[in-house]
Amino acid sequence: MEEQPIEVNEKEFRAQQAEKLVGFLNKIGAYEYIQKLKLNPETGDEPSFEEFRDFLLRINGILRDIPISERTADGKTVYLEGFDPALVPKQEDKEGLLKEAYQAVGNIQGGDEEYLLPAVVNAVHLFADGNGRTSRVLHTLLQSKSEEEFTKKLQTSVSDSGRYDTADISPALISTDIEKIVLMRHGIQFEDNGEYSPIFPEGFGHLFASIEEPKTPKAKEFMSFRRIDQPYCFISAYEYLKAKDLLSKVTVEIPSGLTLSPLKMEKELTEDDWNEIIKEYYGLKKEHVKVLIDTFVEPHSYKNVDGSMDLRDYFIKKIQERLEKNLG
Repeated sequence: MEEQPIEVNEKEFRAQQAEKLVGFLNKIGAYEYIQKLKLNPETGDEPSFEEFRDFLLRINGILRDIPISERTADGKTVYLEGFDPALVPKQEDKEGLLKEAYQAVGNIQGGDEEYLLPAVVNAVHLFADGNGRTSRVLHTLLQSKSEEEFTKKLQTSVSDSGRYDTADISPALISTDIEKIVLMRHGIQFEDNGEYSPIFPEGFGHLFASIEEPKTPKAKEFMSFRRIDQPYCFISAYEYLKAKDLLSKVTVEIPSGLTLSPLKMEKELTEDDWNEIIKEYYGLKKEHVKVLIDTFVEPHSYKNVDGSMDLRDYFIKKIQERLEKNLG
């Protein structure tokens, strides 16, 4: 999703809310709180997950100037066209994934929490807005070596240029790498060329007949995903259709091979069928984020697309390279 220029009043608003956030975080001793979190969550006197979740709600609420009584995980309708929708699970899965990441802190390499937790905050998109800023505040807290350093860096991290002037812990940097891992788990093979070159099954040369546009609500809902998330969309449909022995009824032949026909699917499938396919699709989104977490828990078990690096190391390298390029 291409970032739009921010108007002057928006810049002023962000600066004002950043100042409020600095005051709030200093008041509650946020730096000391984060030091406890880094030790080993869910043990002894360390913050519970519920406290951590509420901490994020307060940060996001202040950044967006939302009244205390109205602060909530309001990201149910988040739809990030062009911004890697595979990293936006269903709303009911988001808190569980965040909790899984939080509980993983005790099982990962020291210092990795400053990448893992902000990455998952970004990945699940709990909030309708401000997820990136919330993620950067968390990263700044986790990375800072002192309260003074944190206070100095915070203003920059939540400004209108924060994603360029500070480290942006964006899981989109390794989305293709994670996607390859997930697709391989679901039986998709890849050409042995060190690149992202999937070989789709059963003679499929194209995933969906692109010129076909279904009309029924459920078919339209699902097919809207294919424009921005084709591989996961295809796998969720393919696995369901194969299990139901419906593949031969919903494919068409094109010069490059078979392809799924949205119009034939619309004709053959019931609303319950579409609901099951959509459920499987969101299951892949959830699996995508779980791989992101496991990349830090078992760093030597997950490689980047060309297999040259542990995905955890590759991710951190990409974050640092982007920051250096932006600071230029």
